[in-house]
Amino acid sequence: MFELTSTPLDSAALLARLGRPDAGALVVFEGRVRNHHLGRPVTHLEYEAFDELALAEGAAIVAEAERLHPGAHVLCVHRTGTLAIGEIAVWIGVASAHRAAAFAACRHVIEDLKRRLPIWKKEHHPDGAAEWVNCTTEAKPASATAEYYARQTALPEVGPEGQARLATARVLVVGVGGLGCPAALYLAGAGVGRLALVDPGKIELSNLHRQILFTPADIGAPKALAAAARLRLHNPAIEVLAHETAFNASNARALVAGYDIVIDGTDNFATRFLIHDACRAAGRPLVSAAVHRFEGELNVFLPGQPGCLHCLWPGRPSAELDAAGNCAGGPVFAPVVGMLGIMQAAETLKLLLGVPGMDYRQTRLVNLLDGSTLAIERIAQPACPVCGQPGSSGPELTPDSSGAILSDEAFAALGPVRTVALLETGEIPPSVSANVETVPAGDLARLRELAATGPLVLTCRSGVRSAALARLLRAEGLTTVYARAR
Repeated sequence: MFELTSTPLDSAALLARLGRPDAGALVVFEGRVRNHHLGRPVTHLEYEAFDELALAEGAAIVAEAERLHPGAHVLCVHRTGTLAIGEIAVWIGVASAHRAAAFAACRHVIEDLKRRLPIWKKEHHPDGAAEWVNCTTEAKPASATAEYYARQTALPEVGPEGQARLATARVLVVGVGGLGCPAALYLAGAGVGRLALVDPGKIELSNLHRQILFTPADIGAPKALAAAARLRLHNPAIEVLAHETAFNASNARALVAGYDIVIDGTDNFATRFLIHDACRAAGRPLVSAAVHRFEGELNVFLPGQPGCLHCLWPGRPSAELDAAGNCAGGPVFAPVVGMLGIMQAAETLKLLLGVPGMDYRQTRLVNLLDGSTLAIERIAQPACPVCGQPGSSGPELTPDSSGAILSDEAFAALGPVRTVALLETGEIPPSVSANVETVPAGDLARLRELAATGPLVLTCRSGVRSAALARLLRAEGLTTVYARAR
């Protein structure tokens, strides 16, 4: 509950209103009028608010705190009118079952009142001078201090001009999970002026080993809200927006259109394709990553550039891909998502700064079991419905001309063919038929040897590694190598 009042605040009466028999913790904050500000003596203050707007915004702040910290009950009262030295200007009380939620909810309300509540105060000084101060602008630094970004601006590729460019940049992060958390954290630290976070989920205990913006005290809270609050504390000079909604067909274009670059940190192919297509339609760069167990994949899709996400997975509907390699709820090695999220942040910053980055026509693969990395060219498919050459239908697609990925029908059309099941380090070989050989995923020499003898089909648990290696070998001239999910 949030209230405005022009009468002096009675702490005991307010405390009594907050009493709850189920509360094991009670946290109270009192903001009092002091006799100085910015080195000048103060005799008294006047607070003025546009009541209707202040009440609506104050209620929203309290509601967010209660949703961020389930079980917390908040009462906040702010004074208006003339206040003497020592009087209470704002009183915040939080009752909760446990102290962690009470402390965190109280801090959230304090910080957001300063940042968002439309209240002005007039400072009166002993010499008779008086001046109005907007509390919301006072809470924000006029500009980021040179010291905050000193080590970054020292880079010749950044400098003061680059830092100023970052301050006006706008980045949309879709998915605030294992990828989105580190990506957003490094973008906030770098000084990207506006970050927007899109995620409909709530924080669960199983998230915490890899989603580095959250703590056990956040369990049950909306991810977008909790992440935004954490990033504002990390860098108060930037703007962070939270969208507690799924990225879907009804909001995709509107969300993407307002930002310079989009980061895809989602965990399913259906949403990845939607993000990819919305970015391509709006002419926005997309920095996309995906993980599976100990492996990660990074792609940067630039507007109008051939070799899109549909080229990587031709003829494979998202439902089929998710059935084979959806990482939602699956096993994951936390450092993989951390590394890929940081790589997403790095490529985003380089795009914003105009600094040369990775070859954006390639897919970058990382395997943290064996420490290997691969850069594989993304082959543009002539018949791709998204980025194929307009007006050129090309020849009828055959397994050899359609790219590395085989549909079930195309696989059946090949007839008997040598098949290799790729094994990750430590993976137990699956039960395979006599014409299937198992090969460690990192043994490129053996794969090249087998591919040189004739048509070869690669399979793996998720379909991701086999597709990447098939594209690599085909780019080397071994054009009868294919891939399909196991």
